[in-house]
Amino acid sequence: MQRSILKDLLILLGMFGLIWLAASLFSYPENPQLLSIEKEERLGEVYVDLILLNPIFRELENERVDSAVRMIGKRLEEGLGHSEYNYRFVVFENEMINAFTVPGGNILISSGLIGFCDSPEELASVIAHEMGHVEERHVVSRLIKELGIDILTSGNQYVMGEVTGLLTSTSFDRKQEEEADQFAAELLEHSSIEPRTLASFFRKLEEELDNELMKHFEIVSTHPNFRSRIRKALSYVPGDDFEALPIDLDWEGIRAGL
Repeated sequence: MQRSILKDLLILLGMFGLIWLAASLFSYPENPQLLSIEKEERLGEVYVDLILLNPIFRELENERVDSAVRMIGKRLEEGLGHSEYNYRFVVFENEMINAFTVPGGNILISSGLIGFCDSPEELASVIAHEMGHVEERHVVSRLIKELGIDILTSGNQYVMGEVTGLLTSTSFDRKQEEEADQFAAELLEHSSIEPRTLASFFRKLEEELDNELMKHFEIVSTHPNFRSRIRKALSYVPGDDFEALPIDLDWEGIRAGL
């Protein structure tokens, strides 16, 4: 009897071992390194074009706004230094408060978010957060996890429609958001922008949690709560030689022209 119980226990342990091994093996395709930066950029070009065809994400035709966003983006890119990505910042015309990343270094920003930000530094903190998702390859990791690399790169029209939906609505997990927050704080410091501006922005978001216009904003729909994120952002202390330099823009005029 005891020998039979011991045998059954060993079989059970062996099955658990095989299940664990299989899970480890099948998690490998989530590795973003399976998709080169070059292929990611080509995918990104296709998906940005598809997204902008949707009336909800129609590209804003406002040279003054575009110029301001490019200026903020350039400041952050200089702070970033070397990157394998060629960043593209696109403003779309929608009152929702939103920003999201598309593979290949593409960051889409709503006109509603620009109007919501009280300063160019606040917008810079959001863009820096999104750049964190790009540099950490969170977007690619999420897509590979959801669909698998073969489906993702198939070019099938139904797959492309599904990917477009994921890009515009899917949130990141807790660890990825924390990594993007930390990346943003460091990038803001390197760009001579006060890193704790991110905390100010989070506080504003917390006050607007019931705002219907915010329901699609990935920063809002993710796991880390605002209290924790505000506290972590405030605890980031830049180096002794840090000096914040203002972003020289007529921000009220830019917002008024939206």
